[in-house]
Amino acid sequence: MASQPRRRGQETLGTADLGAHEPRFVEAGLERVGDGSHSAPELSPGNSYKLAVVCAGSGKITLSIALKNPVRRTVACDGVPYRQDLAAPSGKVRIDTAALPGATGMVAWRVDQAEG
Repeated sequence: MASQPRRRGQETLGTADLGAHEPRFVEAGLERVGDGSHSAPELSPGNSYKLAVVCAGSGKITLSIALKNPVRRTVACDGVPYRQDLAAPSGKVRIDTAALPGATGMVAWRVDQAEG
């Protein structure tokens, strides 16, 4: 059953079959909730991006996004994506997740350039 949260996360964010046909795709990842996820995608200054994070399993995670005005949210592991618009000030934006006590499952995230 461990693959069910993995599959749910990939299907929800469409990360299972990424390819060249998605020109706005920037970066995606999938990690065990207990391991946390840590990423710093390179974003072009002046462009807008969309971040989607989904946790599939049980419990909750914390999501931290290091922006000019940092974002810190609690996200339930219910398979419902949390979405955040990002405007890249310059270079890399740090995106981290961490499990709250008792949380299990998988966390998936995806960054795409916003249509503009």
